[in-house]
Amino acid sequence: MLARAAAGPAGARSFAVHSLLGHSADETVKILAAAGLRRGFFWLHDFASLCAGFHLLRDDVEDCAAPPPASAACGICSYGPWRGRHLAEHERLFKQLDLTVVSPSQPTLDLWRKSWSFPTQGEVVLPHARLVRRGPAPVRKGAFRLGFAGVPAAHKGWPVFRELAEQFADDPRYEFIHFGLRTIGGLPIGFEPVIVTGAKPKAMQQALAAAGLDALLVWPLCRETFSFTAYEGVAAGAAILTNPDSGNVAAFVADGGHGRVVAGETALTALFQSGAVLKLARARRKPALHDLKFSGLTVDLLAAEAAA
Repeated sequence: MLARAAAGPAGARSFAVHSLLGHSADETVKILAAAGLRRGFFWLHDFASLCAGFHLLRDDVEDCAAPPPASAACGICSYGPWRGRHLAEHERLFKQLDLTVVSPSQPTLDLWRKSWSFPTQGEVVLPHARLVRRGPAPVRKGAFRLGFAGVPAAHKGWPVFRELAEQFADDPRYEFIHFGLRTIGGLPIGFEPVIVTGAKPKAMQQALAAAGLDALLVWPLCRETFSFTAYEGVAAGAAILTNPDSGNVAAFVADGGHGRVVAGETALTALFQSGAVLKLARARRKPALHDLKFSGLTVDLLAAEAAA
């Protein structure tokens, strides 16, 4: 939990809770009371307020969509025995404080509200970033380039990307590239080292743009509350390939026409086998490049309250 007093209009103060994991609700309330604070914000960066398994993956393997804690679906999960106590702790926090819930995306807020009835002072959606059109993306000749950005972890969809690369390694229509800090060797996958730092916050976006990607695979097993990777891909001119259970990613792609939401791994493989995925090539889409305008998080909320 990160509690922070923020200077606002006429000396107004507030705080933001970003996670309660590892902290006591009662002790948190006491700390805030000592600072004279009761009214603040609770951010949904993940689903930790619904379950200790904050990715909502049953046994860290399969999406569960936060079923009722007394259900059989919850009971068979390794997180099931702890979920009731976890919800009760958050319930105490919401009852003792006047909290406005802030979600970085609408699908995240919808699932959160559907899953449990915490008392709130209000609910608001504030995306972490938005796209600002910059101009047309350059078109590159050659094989269709599919990228994967970030840590090669199972819950981020790396096995799906790896299997595509292995299956179509000898297909001249395709090229596969991993962008990240480190990769896994011995695979038919190109690698571009990318290190994002405070001095270079747009390093990933710039690397994706420089490679002239046609598409970026963003295939998480869990529901993303907000995907910077998807936004960076679109900003770099790439189309996004994702699955229906990817949370904010699927909504972002479907609502903005930023790629394709594919029914599952079998359907994804079929797109490459048939060549239908080539419709997402840059030469056909003629995409734009964008800048990312990042939000000020809680500061933006305080500014909006001051202007109201």
